[in-house]
Amino acid sequence: MWGGIVLIVFLSVASSLISQWIRARYRARKSDVDARLSALEAQTDLDQLEERVRVLESIVTDPQGNLRTKIDSL
Repeated sequence: MWGGIVLIVFLSVASSLISQWIRARYRARKSDVDARLSALEAQTDLDQLEERVRVLESIVTDPQGNLRTKIDSL
């Protein structure tokens, strides 16, 4: 009889520990995915800003005659 009680207590403690371990692992993976997603979004924003700077540089360095032609063609 005592063996059965000890077994039940052991199984309940073990299942609780396993459950906590799985939750901690899930949170760690989720935070890793969130960090990677943030990095990708930052890279996308950086790429867009670089493209805008290229366009502005071309506007600033372009002679006015060519710029006026390009604007008129839009």
